[in-house]
Amino acid sequence: EAAQELTSELNGMYRFEASLSSQLGVLPSYTALGMASLLPHQKLSWKGADVLVDGQSSSAAGRDAILQGVGGLACRSEQLMAMKKDEGRELVRDRRVVYIYHDTVDAIGDDGKTEGRTFEAVRAAIRELASLVAYVVNNLNANHVLITADHGFLYTETPRAETDKSRLEEKPDTVLVAKKRYVIGTQLHAADSAWCGQTSVTAGTEGETQFWIPKGVNLFHFVGGAQFVHGGAMPQEIVVPVVTVKHRKDKVSRGDTKTKSVSVHVLGSSHRITTAQHRFQLIQTEAVSERVKPVTLRIAIYEGEEPVTDVQTVKFDSSSASLDDRKKWVSVVLKERPYSKKTSYRLVLRDAETGIEQQSVEVIIDRAFTDDF
Repeated sequence: EAAQELTSELNGMYRFEASLSSQLGVLPSYTALGMASLLPHQKLSWKGADVLVDGQSSSAAGRDAILQGVGGLACRSEQLMAMKKDEGRELVRDRRVVYIYHDTVDAIGDDGKTEGRTFEAVRAAIRELASLVAYVVNNLNANHVLITADHGFLYTETPRAETDKSRLEEKPDTVLVAKKRYVIGTQLHAADSAWCGQTSVTAGTEGETQFWIPKGVNLFHFVGGAQFVHGGAMPQEIVVPVVTVKHRKDKVSRGDTKTKSVSVHVLGSSHRITTAQHRFQLIQTEAVSERVKPVTLRIAIYEGEEPVTDVQTVKFDSSSASLDDRKKWVSVVLKERPYSKKTSYRLVLRDAETGIEQQSVEVIIDRAFTDDF
C-alpha cells in the first residue's frame, strides 16, 4: 500500500513516470538477509549470524566495498540530500550504479517506544522518497531509478494478546539469532509452534543454516514491542514492491497533470459483522493540498455486484497534518435478508465521480436473520 501511494505521488510530479511491480523477498524476512540478497553477488554465505556476500561482510561499511567491486557506490539518503549539487554530482560521477539506503520506517517501527507512530513513519517515508527521487533526477542527472525494500512488515493497531504468542519449549545452544518473528541457528528440530526451514532454499545461501518462524501472524515473544513486526512468511512480509521511475523528457509529458486525489484506506485487518449496523474506521492517508485533491467515496458492503447494505456517500477533504484528524467512522446497515458466514462479502470504497474502485476488503457476516430494529 505504501509503494502504491509513492507511485501515485511520483506520477503526479512533473515529467516523472513511475510504475509498480513486486518481487519475492527472502525468508526469514529481516534486514541483514534482505539487504545482502539485494547486492550484486555470486553467492551468499554465513559466518555465525552474519551474512556474507561473496565472502565479504554485508554490513553498512561492507556494502560500499561490495558495490565498488562493480563500479558502484553505497550511501545513506540523508548523507546525499545534505550535499550541494556539485558535491552530489562529484560523488556519483562515473558510477555504474548507486545504492541509496533509506530507513525511516524501520527506525520508528522497530522501537517498542515509537512503533505506534508507524503510520506517520510511512507517510514521512513516502514524502522523503519522493523528494529523494526528485533530487537524484533533477540534480544528479539520474535517468533510471528503482525503489525496493529488504522486507515488508505487519502492523496491528491494537496491542497483542497472549493468544498471539507461540512459545518455544526450548532454545537450543545452536541458536544464533532469536527475534519476535524468527529464530536462526543450526541443527534446529521440528517444533509444534513453528515452521522450520533452510535459508539455502528460501534465500539461496550456502551452508546448513536453518530457521524457525511462528505459524500465521503469531510471535515468539513481545519484547521490544509487538505491533510492528517482520521476519515471518506472511505476504505483507515477503512480497516487496519494486517501483520503477523514469524521467520523461518528451514534449507530451509537459502536459501531464500534476494533481491527484487523496487515498483512503479501511483500518483494521479483520472485519466480522454480528449486528444489523456496523461501523468501519477509514483513514485519509494524506492531507489535501494544492496538488492533492479531496475525494468523495460511495461506501457499501457487496455480495458480488449487489449491495447488501445502504450506500454511504462520504467526502474526505481534510487538510490537517494530523493522522487522527483524517480518520472517519462510517456506519452501514444490513438489509433484512439471510446471510451466510460461508458467503464472500466485500466492503467497497468507490470514487463517486469516476466509479473506480479505490479499495475493497473482505468482511464476514456472522448473524442469523433477526430483527434488530
